[in-house]
Amino acid sequence: MAAVKKKRWPYVLGGILVLLIAIVAVVLSRLDAILLKTARDQAATYSQKLGRPIEIGDVSTKLFPYVGAHIQNVSVGAAEGEDLPLAEVKDVTVSVAAMPLLTSKGKDIQVKNAEVSGLTVNVLRLADGTTNVQRLQEKLAAQQPKEETPEEESQPTDLSGVHVERAALTDGAIRFVDRAGGAQARELAVKDLDIEVKDLRVGQPLKVDLAAAVLAEKQNLKMTLAAAPLPATLIPTPEQVTLKAEHIDLSPLGPFLPPDVGLQAGTLDADWKADLGGAVPGGKGPTKLVGAIKALGMKFAGSEGGKALDVVLDTDVTGDMATGDLALDKLNLGLGPAAITGKGKVKGMLTDKPAVEGFELTGRNLDPAVLAEYYPPLRKQLDGMIAGPIGLDVRGSGTQDAQALDIAVDLTPVRLRVPDQLTKDAGGAMKLNAKVTGAAASGGALRFDAKADLNGVDLRPGLLVNKAPGQRLEVAAAGTYAPAKTGSGMTVNVSSMSLGALEDTVTGTASVTLAGTGRKATTTFKADVKAAKLDAEKLLMSEEQVLARNGGKLPPEPPPGAPNRFNGYRGDIQFNIGSLRYTAMDLTHVTGVVKMVDDLITVERFSTGIYGGKVVADGTTLRLGPAPEARPFTAKVQVQNLEVAQALAERTPKQVLTGKFNGNVDVQGVGYTPEKLRQTLLGGINGNLLEGTFLGKDLVSSVTGPLSKALPFASKALKSNEVTSLGGDLPFSVTIKNGVAQLSKPITWTRPEAAMSFNGGVGLDGTLDLTGGVSLTPSTIKTLTMGKVTPTESIPVGLKIAGKAWSPDVTGVDVKPAATTILKLAGGAAVGGLLGEKGKAVQDLVTGGQDKAKAEAEAKRQELEARANEEKKKLEDQARLEQEKAKQRAEEEAKKRLKGIFGGK
Repeated sequence: MAAVKKKRWPYVLGGILVLLIAIVAVVLSRLDAILLKTARDQAATYSQKLGRPIEIGDVSTKLFPYVGAHIQNVSVGAAEGEDLPLAEVKDVTVSVAAMPLLTSKGKDIQVKNAEVSGLTVNVLRLADGTTNVQRLQEKLAAQQPKEETPEEESQPTDLSGVHVERAALTDGAIRFVDRAGGAQARELAVKDLDIEVKDLRVGQPLKVDLAAAVLAEKQNLKMTLAAAPLPATLIPTPEQVTLKAEHIDLSPLGPFLPPDVGLQAGTLDADWKADLGGAVPGGKGPTKLVGAIKALGMKFAGSEGGKALDVVLDTDVTGDMATGDLALDKLNLGLGPAAITGKGKVKGMLTDKPAVEGFELTGRNLDPAVLAEYYPPLRKQLDGMIAGPIGLDVRGSGTQDAQALDIAVDLTPVRLRVPDQLTKDAGGAMKLNAKVTGAAASGGALRFDAKADLNGVDLRPGLLVNKAPGQRLEVAAAGTYAPAKTGSGMTVNVSSMSLGALEDTVTGTASVTLAGTGRKATTTFKADVKAAKLDAEKLLMSEEQVLARNGGKLPPEPPPGAPNRFNGYRGDIQFNIGSLRYTAMDLTHVTGVVKMVDDLITVERFSTGIYGGKVVADGTTLRLGPAPEARPFTAKVQVQNLEVAQALAERTPKQVLTGKFNGNVDVQGVGYTPEKLRQTLLGGINGNLLEGTFLGKDLVSSVTGPLSKALPFASKALKSNEVTSLGGDLPFSVTIKNGVAQLSKPITWTRPEAAMSFNGGVGLDGTLDLTGGVSLTPSTIKTLTMGKVTPTESIPVGLKIAGKAWSPDVTGVDVKPAATTILKLAGGAAVGGLLGEKGKAVQDLVTGGQDKAKAEAEAKRQELEARANEEKKKLEDQARLEQEKAKQRAEEEAKKRLKGIFGGK
């Protein structure tokens, strides 16, 4: 039995293997169907987006020994109104070695072959002059989101496990079919298009070969791109480009170019080679350009007199950006009547031993307006911005010990019209002169000394700088330049700079260092600026001037930039200005240091003399990233002996307050407009007002006037001085919230005539909302009542202050309690004797209404009558008693007299 079993196991194993093969075969057959269905579903989705049918003929796969896919007959069809598909591909083949892929778990990808063959692109020019490619571009552009979300920074993908032995496009074609000419269509083609890449992998140089037959039967265009050994990302750094073209007739391509180009004729010949070296990011070594590119007999629709433009670039140029070498063995650039030519050598400009050998670079007839006569689209592109010959002259000069390049650019004959920036008429001065030398002695690699005369420029179209033609504007800078030793970036040190604008001159030093690329780019800067005086009011346009030049409208706010646009900025600016005139303010001894880290601006130090006092703003911050209306800020300001009247003079229609302010301002908010500040401003102000006076309203007379009228006897209101003295030292503290500066506690001060106390707030627009009282002193009451009443203590009167600070309204004056107190002190009997018709009316007002006044008056009358009757009775009784006493005395006197006469007792 054991022997029988041993003979049977090969058959069992073979059966299992056959079963597995059958299962794999079934799976593969179904896999192709599944992949084809998935691909067609995706094609249907993109068909809707492109407005063109996308079809896939067949998909077949292979799993061993190569994992591969074979896709056949793919087409992007015609849109509505078109009779040719946009693109067709006969065959796409991709094969990847299976075993390395499986054993490495997908990390070792060895592509044996990736080939696209039989690609045909049909560029169709329709009856309306547009092309199918233009229509596709417009449809794709319409589907793009208006605001793109910035992509998150990600680490570069490591593709070191990818090896492509061959990738190619073979037997491709680009057909140009012109249907705009009516029944007879013209057809052109770029045929026999081949692109091939071999052995693409990490550490190997990259070479891409392209060849095509451009409007010809045989290949007449060849291009090769060679790159340095590839990094792990497989992103190439180009090292060499070669271009060869054999008399390609360009005129048939004219109808298929954008209509505004209007190409009618021309030929292209090229035999040109460029060793790029350090001229490209990441590249190293010298850059060499050798050969010629010729575009001859170029005619464009609308050219003046049918002029033909010859464009010729003939070069034998070698340069090294690392050392500052430049050899112009041949440099001829011809643009019709214009030309730039160069010759000579510069050696070691970025070293300590520069040398110049007969170097010349000159421009001739560089007039864009003249070139536009040959190439009319240039006229539209320039839009009248520039016309006139540009002067360009670069020459080597100096001795062996002190060699230099002199650069001269003269735009004086040129007319400039740059919208919303500047204008200049032909003949207005505009020149740049610079000298470039080696600079090792000063610690840099390249030294420059440049001066610019911009006196002929008009900067007023920019609606910012009030500089007219002929007014002074001169710029000078000297310093050093050095490229970064690690590759991209540079450092510029400006050892001296000056700006002469109108009547003022600003001088200083500066430096800036650029490093890194992309999201890791950094800008580090430092500046030290000085000026004896600076009149910014003259230099900057006023709002009235802006409105006059801009049709009565203020310019729109520029669109906000990306919030992270300042990322990577680091630096500080130090300034020292003797006197500064700005927005109707005269500042003296303006000094400070402002620091920037990304978008955060911090005022580390700032002080200035202003309005007879001093202001210090250390610690103030602002973020520049958000839009202006959303920028958060904090303001920390210390004020010493500030003349309040001067500070408010330009900000209020009339004078409001006098005195000197000492205190602190500590606020924070978002935005800069009054509307935003009313919503966001928070913080507080505290300090002291010395020898202050509130102008425009005499609070004491505002009380004594109504009180005098309320008294039912002759009185004398105090004379109004239209001002209120606030005492010698008035401390106060306010809390700012919701656009209102609310008093933290009542402000209180005492004058000889009254003591005053108020609570409430002041709006950012100057609106007052104060409630309080004026306590009239006994001497003031005595004066008011003309000596009739002298109380033992002050008598308060309540009131409110509203309206604008420069034109306040005193409301809610409540004289009733004070008048009642004075009446009581005056005495009832005296009042009864003084009451008349006027007194009754006044008393009626004081006691609170006619009905009540009548009732009280009647009660008073009855009381007085009762008291009068009682007094009358007392007087009558007293009179009778006196009469009886007098009678008795008279009788006794008579008895005495009779007794004396008769001598008896």
